Amino acid sequence: MHPYFKRLGNRLKAARKAKGWTQQELAEKAGLTAAFLSYLENGSRSGSLESLVKLGEALGMEAEELLGGKGSGKKLAAYPSLSLEGLSTGEGHLVKQMARSLRRKQR
Repeated sequence: MHPYFKRLGNRLKAARKAKGWTQQELAEKAGLTAAFLSYLENGSRSGSLESLVKLGEALGMEAEELLGGKGSGKKLAAYPSLSLEGLSTGEGHLVKQMARSLRRKQR
């Protein structure tokens, strides 16, 4: 596969983990299978535009962000990845709520 699909998979995985969701949870929200989502995240499948739109909607983001399209680089850079490892579940939820609140204020 083209290296682009690996980058797409990495963006998708980071967005899913930022929500604190398992592959199964995201797949259900997007109406896809967990196996298909796994293929997308590891870069071994490209997925259709329709599936990427569904995933973007489930994640609360534009498919363009997942694709890394024009203009999305700055937008993605504004939301750097953050590891919530070591935080309790409650602390993780608080961090996510604060990030969502800040994102809404920037729009």
